[in-house]
Amino acid sequence: MVRKPLTISIEKEVLKKFKQYCEDEAINLSRKIEKYMKEELKKKKK
Repeated sequence: MVRKPLTISIEKEVLKKFKQYCEDEAINLSRKIEKYMKEELKKKKK
């Protein structure tokens, strides 16, 4: 699957905490966000 870079703006504190969460859980930040996006798209189909 081809990956496309994305630039977004997120509140500084939210990003800081989420990055720490991903690091603590050994989760790839980009893949986690992608998963959220896919879940939202599935909801839309229902």
